[in-house]
Amino acid sequence: MTLRLRLTILVAAVVAGAVIAVAGVAHFIAAGELRARTDTLLLGRLHAFTEDASGTATSDEFGEAPSGAPAELVEFDVVTQTLAADGAVDQPIEGQPDLPVSAADRALAAGPGEPRLRDIVVDGVRYRLLTGSMPAGGAVQIARPLTETQDVLSVLRNRLVVVALAGTMLAGLVAWAVVRRATRPIVRLTGAAEHVAATQDLTVPLPVHGTGRDEVGRLAASFDTMLNALAASKEQQKRLVLDASHELRTPLTAVRANIDFLERADRLDAAQRRHVLSETKLELAELTDLVGELVEMATEVRTDEPVVDIELGDLVTSVADRYRRRSGRVISSTVKNPGVVAARRSMLERAVSNLVDNALKFSPPDTAVELVVNGTRIAVLDRGVGLASADRDRIFDRFYRADATRTMPGSGLGLSIVKQIVDIHGGTVQVDERDDGGAVATIVLPGPDGRADQASG
Repeated sequence: MTLRLRLTILVAAVVAGAVIAVAGVAHFIAAGELRARTDTLLLGRLHAFTEDASGTATSDEFGEAPSGAPAELVEFDVVTQTLAADGAVDQPIEGQPDLPVSAADRALAAGPGEPRLRDIVVDGVRYRLLTGSMPAGGAVQIARPLTETQDVLSVLRNRLVVVALAGTMLAGLVAWAVVRRATRPIVRLTGAAEHVAATQDLTVPLPVHGTGRDEVGRLAASFDTMLNALAASKEQQKRLVLDASHELRTPLTAVRANIDFLERADRLDAAQRRHVLSETKLELAELTDLVGELVEMATEVRTDEPVVDIELGDLVTSVADRYRRRSGRVISSTVKNPGVVAARRSMLERAVSNLVDNALKFSPPDTAVELVVNGTRIAVLDRGVGLASADRDRIFDRFYRADATRTMPGSGLGLSIVKQIVDIHGGTVQVDERDDGGAVATIVLPGPDGRADQASG
């Protein structure tokens, strides 16, 4: 069962319930009103009867009254009989049905009391019966048939049933139209999702305009944003594969050439063989590093590591000590004003390590690399080839290599990974040319209050 049909049935059922409830209340009120009018008429007849109890009946257009009977006894719209003080029926009227006499009626005949109303059935006909005491003793019973009232209620009931059915059908049609309009964006989203699943086409346009800021409109906008993000991710993966294939071709070609060269090893002396093997190992090491970085970029930087408060002075000092031991180079760390940031420690260490590795790679062996922490800013300074202004906008692109560093080892992915990590943490990173030669890479992270420390590095 579709969502439209379920919602239509639900709305129609609610409206039908409301219509039936209103019809039932209307029928109940009408029945009560008709009964109240009947009771009022009977009480009025009783009042007139008791006031003129001594009068004698006169003939009218409906016939002659019995001898000695009051005129009210021959009213055509009611049945009347009197009771003696002992409860016996007095002066029965020919042609009228005998009304039942109960113990309560006899008590009213024996002495004064409040008039008594009740429903009775005589010869299959329902009556409303009023029994009231007479001033001179005895009682009078006045009954009005409820046939007319029942006929009115029957007609009203039939009409209410028709109105309820018509209202339910109309509610169903209106509900279908409203639900159809309300669910139209969802149907379009469903069609788009099925199209994407069947064709892998992420460029499906979604008509999100006109849906407003309601839940359906927000769902459509979110779905459109998701498709755009997936399309961008797919395009990035495609570009990554193309760039990776290009970057892998160079070391693979070199390794293949060296292997081909080694096939003629019997013609090479020992020095030449050592040189070829050394070059092959370097190419394989570079190829291994490149594959590792490609895997990391393709799977994206992991963000499932918990976020903790990190004191940047301790983190930078730890990275500097590790690289100092590993490289044997001069690496200094200066902590001017240690800041605390909420971050993923291993990811942040990877970003700083990439900057340090980059500085060591492109700096002369006899120069120092400096790490400076000031607030939530981390700066890595080197004495390498520096950075041309033309390379500044593309330095963080995947596989991008500046002209001055194309002959040096590296994959061009290190700074791209740094940028990705910093973006995840809501910070910024940039590389500038150093005034007295070299480059300075600066990471600025937001502090605990969400704002970045703008202290100079």
